[in-house]
Amino acid sequence: MKKYLVGADPFPPYQFYNEMGVLEGSDYRQVEEIINKMGATAEYVLDDWSRIEKKLIDKEIDIAFQVQKTPEREKLYYFSNLFRNAITTIISFTDEDIKSVEEIALLGKKLAVIKGYKYGDVIDLLPERIKVFCNDQEEHVEFIVQNKDDYAVVDLGVFEYQAQERDFKGVKILRHLDFSRPLYVVFNNPSIRDEFNRYL
Repeated sequence: MKKYLVGADPFPPYQFYNEMGVLEGSDYRQVEEIINKMGATAEYVLDDWSRIEKKLIDKEIDIAFQVQKTPEREKLYYFSNLFRNAITTIISFTDEDIKSVEEIALLGKKLAVIKGYKYGDVIDLLPERIKVFCNDQEEHVEFIVQNKDDYAVVDLGVFEYQAQERDFKGVKILRHLDFSRPLYVVFNNPSIRDEFNRYL
């Protein structure tokens, strides 16, 4: 039976190790189900995205998920059909009624983003001078708590999951700034991608 090495960054509730050290999450389960339908098994590695991407490019792993598509990335590895759409939004303590993320720069504020992530043009094309690079979404929330008049980009599902375990009192979700990000599974071999797409 074929065995694939699969990588992702820890991103609860989509893929994470629970308190017992067992891998779980909605995206992990979907990828696992498809790989099983392919008649294969998988070994999973959760790590920082930059390390996962390097392992994929270096062919140390076969598959990685969930990934934002960019022209640069399409030159490096192969993308599945659409895996799912993520709802991404902005959080802040501020009461300022901003109408778009571009106004953050105009107000002279900072925007926390995850280092190495691609969010799509709505965020990626903002000036680098306004961005604060964090390692994960937990750092985003800490940035907002400490810098109450600045902003952070968050995956809505992750933020709501974290909010069940932590008190984010005073943090506002600016739902009028929601945007959708298409996410994909990526491969270092097009034949594995094609087989995966058959069951996606």
